[in-house]
Amino acid sequence: MAGEVLVIGGGYVGLHSAYRLHELGYRVKVYAGDLGRAASWGNAGIIHQGSITAVPEVMGLLKLLRLTLRRDSYVSIRPSFALREIGPRGWLTRYISEVRSGRIAAKARVLQRLLLESRGAWLDVIRREGLEAELNESGSIEVFAVRENFDHESEFRRRESAELGYRVEVLDGDQCREIEPLLSRQVVGGLFYPDDLWINPQRTIYSFADALRRKGVEVIERFVESVKVEDGRASVLTGNGKESPEVVIVCAGAWTRDVLRSAGFRVPVVAGRGYLAVTEPSEQRISRPVICADQRTIVGQTMAGEFRISSFFELSSPDAPPDSSKFERMRRWSVPVLPVLSGLKFKLTWVGSRPCTPDGLPVVGRIRGTENLYVAAGHCRLGATLSAATGVLVAAMVEGKEPEILKELSPERFS
Repeated sequence: MAGEVLVIGGGYVGLHSAYRLHELGYRVKVYAGDLGRAASWGNAGIIHQGSITAVPEVMGLLKLLRLTLRRDSYVSIRPSFALREIGPRGWLTRYISEVRSGRIAAKARVLQRLLLESRGAWLDVIRREGLEAELNESGSIEVFAVRENFDHESEFRRRESAELGYRVEVLDGDQCREIEPLLSRQVVGGLFYPDDLWINPQRTIYSFADALRRKGVEVIERFVESVKVEDGRASVLTGNGKESPEVVIVCAGAWTRDVLRSAGFRVPVVAGRGYLAVTEPSEQRISRPVICADQRTIVGQTMAGEFRISSFFELSSPDAPPDSSKFERMRRWSVPVLPVLSGLKFKLTWVGSRPCTPDGLPVVGRIRGTENLYVAAGHCRLGATLSAATGVLVAAMVEGKEPEILKELSPERFS
């Protein structure tokens, strides 16, 4: 029997890591925090084959800066965050350097290697464990009401998909409405991703945690207090005292930097907050998630008929108060292409924090100077998409294997 592993964080990355390690015979305990607070609960739910290049990077630095200064923009930076992170070692300084470095294509290739594995790994878990995921395998459609945006993005995706090996079909407006009749006449074109999956994040996260418990994994909905390292070995302080497992894996999402700071280590993971609004049920249905591309709003629909509208990339403290005006703004952005949303009341609104690194790649690896402390975080808007493959990678890493991709994802790159 393998040793004990303690996973800090109960989002999809933490749960997939726990699942794969349990399969290898480890005794696994997960300190999951609040399952309804993590970004995994409120994300868009798309396991997206085209999610390999951050939109701000494609736009370039000048367009990105103009975007953050616009009042009606899906990208925003709170002043307190900017002041804190603009110094020589600040997150924003590193991010600006990465956007200007011309490494977009190289990073896309790294992410695609994970993405190609993640779809199959997700399906494996959902089907083997009977997760109540409300799985939709009908793909996704990204639609445009602005011709200039459609022309630019469709040409970019043609080139990128041919190079990286994912499938995308370019459709005109009528073809979009043929496969998704609720789309309006304002849609001038779209991109159909036939291999995309959709899950109901709220149902899936609880179902996954319950499946792990049935298998004998301890999933504890509490936060850890801190991590300490003595003589190269990490231990964890919890409400029940000190725990000293064989392996500690930090998958704490946007709180990863704080957790590792308690152990004396610096990993630049910050909160890129997203907003979610869930409508009352509707009898009218979309067949697949719709990405309203001009303002990066994503609309999915549950089996009960509720629309889940998500958007925004807000650099801020995870605990900052939400901007309540953004919920209606998401609706306003979506209605021109999905008029069905105009008359529906919101039954729930939510703000969550995506964990973001300055170079757009996750950080996965062992913390230097320790024997048993690992990190798997920083997936930003790709948490659901890449989590299943990350869990497989974490399990291999703990087993002492060294997949080549770990060199690209290592925390050492921030030293």
